[in-house]
Amino acid sequence: MTTPILAAPMAGGPSTPELVVAAAQSGGLGFLAGGLRTAQTLADQIAKVRCAEVSFGVNLFAPNPVPIDPQEFRSYAQLITNEGTRYGLDLDAAQIVEDDDLWDDKLELLLANPVPVVSFTFAIPPPQVIQTLRKTGTLVAQTVTSPDEARLAADAGADVLIVQASAAGGHSGTLTPQHIPADIPLSELLGQIQAVVSLPLIAAGGIATPGAVASALRAGAIATAVGTVLLRAD
Repeated sequence: MTTPILAAPMAGGPSTPELVVAAAQSGGLGFLAGGLRTAQTLADQIAKVRCAEVSFGVNLFAPNPVPIDPQEFRSYAQLITNEGTRYGLDLDAAQIVEDDDLWDDKLELLLANPVPVVSFTFAIPPPQVIQTLRKTGTLVAQTVTSPDEARLAADAGADVLIVQASAAGGHSGTLTPQHIPADIPLSELLGQIQAVVSLPLIAAGGIATPGAVASALRAGAIATAVGTVLLRAD
């Protein structure tokens, strides 16, 4: 990298192989979004990026089972019944299902075909998973939103932390979705996390201008990650 900017992974389609390659060719680092897609689709995208012979990363949604109150689930299903009916869905029969986003398939792919960087969001994988990835030569990054999460990630063996502030335009990477992350400036959050861990930090969340990048670097980040600002990129 010659530019301290990462093209953050954006699930749902925006993080195309073309965007990832463009980020790398501009001196930064691009990430493919492994969330909400099959392992085969991810493999196809990885192959396209490899053809450009650039460094890149892949982001995965790590499983984070959150207990769901059956009563709240049923109440929500009733609330959106009319919308469900429009699409032929019987929400009265809906059941609670835990979705691990095809975790095992994607992890197997990345172990069999190592990529330069893998980042995780929503949960911290078991230490043995992180160590196995590192043994393949992959650098492991973990998304965190608080000092407590940073400690857990460091203890698990992550190489670098992606520190996401609450100003992020996309979903929060918090490990505890039942709790809203504190609304504090990114520079302050970086300082809090630097006080408890010694890992390199990548700043994320609401960064959209050169000034914001400079501010994050002054606050101690080694690089920044931007996502929303790239949605209008050609």
